[in-house]
Amino acid sequence: MRSFIFVAILVFAALCVQPAQAFECGKLEFGAKLSDIDDGNFVRYMEKDGVVYYNYVGTCRLPVHQKASPAIAYAFVDGKYYARIIRVIGRGKKDILADMEKNFCKPVSVKNQGNVSLYQCDLPNDIEFKFKYDNKSGEARTAAYSKTLRQSIGKPGKADPADIPGK
Repeated sequence: MRSFIFVAILVFAALCVQPAQAFECGKLEFGAKLSDIDDGNFVRYMEKDGVVYYNYVGTCRLPVHQKASPAIAYAFVDGKYYARIIRVIGRGKKDILADMEKNFCKPVSVKNQGNVSLYQCDLPNDIEFKFKYDNKSGEARTAAYSKTLRQSIGKPGKADPADIPGK
């Protein structure tokens, strides 16, 4: 009888415990609190101009992992998920643009600034997507970020989220 009561209590306790929400790196749930999505795998590496940058060291597989070895940063403002920034070297611009149009959006704005081409488009839920490509070095950077959270940063935050700042 004691073992039955022990097992019943154990099962009841297991049902009452809320499982931690694992971070899903493929979702752009901007505005989510770091405390709600941190499964223990976010490693803080820098803070600059009110933005805190993290690497995610947990299991994360994005479509870009099938074609390149990306460096990915996750940015937070006031503890809220603000941006995902991806840097890749050596992947062709046409290939990235084709993936961008297939998976996200067709660029509505294209600018050339010296050796750098900038492509932009808007996603649902007030999210902006940018793709910067250095035509000389072959370095590509993409950033998806919350326009609302970007406005809350203030003047220092007007730096382009597609540029991961140096220390």
